[in-house]
Amino acid sequence: MHILQDKLKNDDEVLLLSHTVMPEIDSVEVLKKYSKDYNVDDKKWNLVTGDKEQIYNLARKSYLAAEDVEFRNYDLIHTENFVLIDKESQIRGFYDGTKIDEINLLLDDIEILKNSYR
Repeated sequence: MHILQDKLKNDDEVLLLSHTVMPEIDSVEVLKKYSKDYNVDDKKWNLVTGDKEQIYNLARKSYLAAEDVEFRNYDLIHTENFVLIDKESQIRGFYDGTKIDEINLLLDDIEILKNSYR
């Protein structure tokens, strides 16, 4: 995410969003400290927390970031997936955030998407 933050820091059309996978631990204060410790630019990249069930449903149903399989008590969801979402809240792509070639593909796809709005 830091690579994306650095590459997109001057791009007002793109924002980054990270949902916690452990909302029972990651309070707003914890995320603020993390943000400060890891030089997260809160004008570009937002770290959010909330109700665990809602976050996990969002990941499973809206972002399709995790398989929709049977689970108990909203077991931990953690992926390295980055999801590109357009201005109409449509998913445009999935990328493995641990692979630099995938990050570069995401950056290219962001440019293609932005050009489609012009």
